[in-house]
Formats: sequence, structure tokens, C-alpha cells
Amino acid sequence: MRFLLDTHAWVWAVLGDSRLGRSARKALASLGPGECVGLAAISLKEAAWHLAHGRITLTDAGAGWATWLREASSAPRLEVLPLSVEVAIESEHFPDSFPADPADRLIAATARVHDLTLLTADAELRGRTELRTLW
Repeated sequence: MRFLLDTHAWVWAVLGDSRLGRSARKALASLGPGECVGLAAISLKEAAWHLAHGRITLTDAGAGWATWLREASSAPRLEVLPLSVEVAIESEHFPDSFPADPADRLIAATARVHDLTLLTADAELRGRTELRTLW
């Protein structure tokens, strides 16, 4: 595993959304046979909230957003990485200038604990030296 998807990158990748960055798209296409991409567990909560509150709209919502979330989170080659004690500790080792949003901190910490490059469009995270990013 080399990459961790930020919540929006995961949703956009699943939906085939053109907002997924070119480098991120290439990175996902470059996965070797049997290689997975990671997703921080907190991204499940973020996506559920956005889906439930209509902030993410599904073109084919016939089965409902909960079914979509279940299917998207069990996609082949996707591994949901748990919110472990090490991730929680790492999330508090960022400097005060790091984004304060708990989800962003947990996603970034998951990338660091697992030594992964974060695929993200988030300019605040991409500008940080504390983690590797790609978009």
C-alpha cells in the first residue's frame, strides 16, 4: 500500500468524478496486482454525514445513500484503516499551525502512521511539510 485517499478523493474516485486530480488518478491507475489503497476509518463518518445531509448527491440513489456507502467502502482494492491508538496519538503531534479539524488531523495521522502518501485536493494539507501529498 502506497496511498491513502482523503474522503473527497475516495468519493470522487468511486463516482468517477472529474474533480479527482490527474496525478491522483494516475497513482490509482498505477496500483500493482493485489495492491490496495487505504482509507482512514474517519472518512466513513465524514462521507455518511455528507450523504445523509445531501452534501454529496448520487446520480443513482435508487438503493439509498447507506447502501451506496456500504458498497463504496467494500470496493475491491480498498482497505479501511482503523482509528488506532497510534493514529490518535499521532494526530496530536502536529504543530498548532496544522488544520484543527479533527477529521483532517486523523486522516493525516493515518497517512503518517502507515507511511502513505495522501491523495488530497485540500490545499491546506497539500501545503504541509509534515506529510506527503499528491493531487
